[in-house]
Amino acid sequence: MERKKAEHILLEADEIAGLVLNGFDMTMDTDAGRALYDRAFTRYIHNEMGDVPVGELYDALNGSPEAFTATTPQ
Repeated sequence: MERKKAEHILLEADEIAGLVLNGFDMTMDTDAGRALYDRAFTRYIHNEMGDVPVGELYDALNGSPEAFTATTPQ
């Protein structure tokens, strides 16, 4: 995965999770708000990437040459 795509997925996940919080009139200042944000953020990433470990997304951001090579069928 390219770094630019990884950045795009994370930025969109943050935006979507923020919209979910606003829709329920919640903030990150509460445990319930943080839990809802986390669920929405994680769900968006899962929908975009499938079952690929999130750590590999962060590896792509950090420029790791091994990013996503383990999930590519050989």
